[in-house]
Amino acid sequence: MSERTERDELAGFCRRLWERSLTSGSSGNVSLRLEDGDLLATPSGRSLANLAPNELVRVAPDGTPRDPAQRVTSELPLHLAAYRVRPDICCVVHTHPTFSVVWSKTGRLFARDTVGAMESLRACAWTPYRKNGTQELAELCGCEFARGIDLVVMERHGLTAISHDLEDAFVQTELAEEAAKIAYYSAYLPRAAEPSAEPENPERS
Repeated sequence: MSERTERDELAGFCRRLWERSLTSGSSGNVSLRLEDGDLLATPSGRSLANLAPNELVRVAPDGTPRDPAQRVTSELPLHLAAYRVRPDICCVVHTHPTFSVVWSKTGRLFARDTVGAMESLRACAWTPYRKNGTQELAELCGCEFARGIDLVVMERHGLTAISHDLEDAFVQTELAEEAAKIAYYSAYLPRAAEPSAEPENPERS
């Protein structure tokens, strides 16, 4: 796949994250690992809503922008840590979805007890607050990724998904936010009575 094609694909996924309200303002950042080890990453201070492919920053494996005039996301240390400990992945998607962030402040993860979450959402981890953009935050999340976790809910911050492709990372991000939303609303509903083991068949009554 050419770099131009990968730039187009990454910019398209950024727009999808925005359209699904998984980011707001200039929050969120995404990166994609190229075949030669370089990364394409979102720039600093820009909304994901309307990024042009040529605005994406190409950086060396050590995080140095190939074009010194471009400013890459301040969360690059988080991305580099994920790639360092997980050679099997090719993308990192960091978002600030509302309900995931709300749950992050409780010190625990949202329930994953719906059919959709149990069937399709992979294991998540919760990490305590560390200042954004720091090596400390990157290493904390990197430890979770290193033990095979693909989704991290970061206290008072956001959600980070890693994957072998952008589509899968997008789906996991969306599933996590939906599970967080359902868990939030369910907490304010009265507990339903236990359903009967098997509903009556009206044709037999």
